[in-house]
Amino acid sequence: MQLTYRGQSYETSAPDIDGTPTGETATFMGRPYARKQFTVAQRQQPAELTYRGVRYAR
Repeated sequence: MQLTYRGQSYETSAPDIDGTPTGETATFMGRPYARKQFTVAQRQQPAELTYRGVRYAR
């Protein structure tokens, strides 16, 4: 996904999110809904980062 912040473009990717039904129901504002358990895949962080034009490593 291509994003822009203060005129600087950068590329990012959205993590995969999987929803598994739990079989439970809950109520929110008077309406029932089925609950799900969400798992988010971990993303690999880049080894070299940039802050205000200065590159640094973790």
